[in-house]
Amino acid sequence: MTKRFIGQVKIILIVIPVVLLLAGCSSQPELISVNINPEIDNLKATTSASITATGQNKPKIPTTTVAASKAASQQVQVPKSFELDVPFTSQAPLANWDALHEEACEEASMIMAFKYFNHQPLNDQIAEQEIQKIIAWETERGYKVDLTAEQTVKILHDYYNLPAQVTRDVNVDRIKYELSRGNLIIVPAAGRELNNPNFKQPGPIYHMLVIKGYNDKEFIVNDPGTRRGNGYKYSYQTLLGAVHDWNQQLADQLGGMTEENMVRGQKVLVIVSQQ
Repeated sequence: MTKRFIGQVKIILIVIPVVLLLAGCSSQPELISVNINPEIDNLKATTSASITATGQNKPKIPTTTVAASKAASQQVQVPKSFELDVPFTSQAPLANWDALHEEACEEASMIMAFKYFNHQPLNDQIAEQEIQKIIAWETERGYKVDLTAEQTVKILHDYYNLPAQVTRDVNVDRIKYELSRGNLIIVPAAGRELNNPNFKQPGPIYHMLVIKGYNDKEFIVNDPGTRRGNGYKYSYQTLLGAVHDWNQQLADQLGGMTEENMVRGQKVLVIVSQQ
């Protein structure tokens, strides 16, 4: 056995463990702490609602509770990156940005959630029909053009039979936890704080979008405010900084909301699930 051959064997023996170690590190789930607490979660939503559609979009990823107790905080494992296959529509699927569609981000977000959990197709024509139907239903029941997070939860329950809840636990770890369980997050936001260059500037005062995934520094969303919103990425800081709910009482008093009013709105998220 030559010295050259022995040297090559040594190199291989050194390289293989390093490669395996790196591969192992890249596949390891992330350990995070989340708060699941009735005092934080505003459970005004649908504990009795259920979906009868066959099949469930439950991701095959580790969400095992590592350390759980009676305390509000739990440690769980989630993937380092994750994305649910949520169908996309803009709030103006046929590019008709009239007054109705300018205000249809809430409806578009709910439609995407419904189609995802029911494994139904979504294209421009279907989306337009759904937007028209749900807005007509809302109008008959006295809803106004802008919907709060709580109203969105009620419509998800009453119209789509989807369980949902409002949470005031607005942070990166909670969002990762919910997504890794197969849930979706609908975000009420001060639209101009998102600084999305694809919006008609300066952007909407109030906006809603769907979070469907994340990587190590960004949330992956379906943003109905632009036709380029499928899989759009916002940094953690940008999206969480923009989270603010619509204040219907204040809007009624003032005859609308300004950008300054919006950034004082409550920080809440809507968690949508199948069961």
